[in-house]
Amino acid sequence: MSVENKKQEVSNFNNLNIFLLNIKNFFLHLYVLIKPGVISLVIFTALCAIIIAPSDKTFFIKSMSLILIAMGASGAAILNMWHDRGIDGKMERTKLRPIPSGGFSPNAALAIGLVLSVFSVVGLFFFTNIQAAALLAFTIIYYSFLYTVLLKSNTPQNIVIGGLAGALPPVIAWISISDINIWNSIIMCLIIFLWTPPHSWALAIYRNDDYSNASVPMYPVIHGFKSTFKLMNFYTLLMVLSTNALFIFNYNGVFYFITSNILNAYFVYKLYVLNKSNDPKKDAIKLFGYSILYLFLIFFVAVIDKLIN
Repeated sequence: MSVENKKQEVSNFNNLNIFLLNIKNFFLHLYVLIKPGVISLVIFTALCAIIIAPSDKTFFIKSMSLILIAMGASGAAILNMWHDRGIDGKMERTKLRPIPSGGFSPNAALAIGLVLSVFSVVGLFFFTNIQAAALLAFTIIYYSFLYTVLLKSNTPQNIVIGGLAGALPPVIAWISISDINIWNSIIMCLIIFLWTPPHSWALAIYRNDDYSNASVPMYPVIHGFKSTFKLMNFYTLLMVLSTNALFIFNYNGVFYFITSNILNAYFVYKLYVLNKSNDPKKDAIKLFGYSILYLFLIFFVAVIDKLIN
């Protein structure tokens, strides 16, 4: 083999490695853009609704419903990241996200977000029904426009009002495969909706300086920690009542009632510690961490209780 051929072979090999590395980086950045922590919660709560809902739909239809809901949530998350790239660049927590760090083109993110959003709605209509598709479309618009564009930078109640978008996936999943006991899914939605303020404000307290520097009017930034604690207490009380509604209205049984209230008691305890804390940022992030586990376990216990009864 001539020297020139060897050089050409090495060059082709290097180009292939660069191409593969670019593909890898593209998908890694895309993974970050879809907010995997948020999406995992969406997928899990929707999956729980699909498992619980009385339905004669095939496994394929149920799977497609879950995939398309996840796709719609991913599209909305990317649109949120696209719009918030300026804010993200000012915050320590988010400045290394793909768009503000220069790792992903804003135009590419916008295009992918729109394609995923539209495809998910059309697909859900094709595989399930118009009601589920319409509610998914509403959720995407609610999160990517009403919350992201109108609420986040304009009101301290941003996550309270905007929290509905993250709470709707169980309802979407339920009505995509069943029209029986829909109130069960609405209570599931209510639990997530009421969980969102104490969960999100715990993070906002921990990242208070970040939000302040980025001029995002989170409630702790505008009204201070003490006022935030009072509202967190109020929403937590309502959240506890909503979890018990699944038992009160006979959607879940005694196992769920006992287990969920053990989880509730520990949530209230963590919140009490935060109220009395001399280091609110330290205790707020502990509450935030538990709140994620709490919601997963509440839904998991609801499913297990349904399966054993």
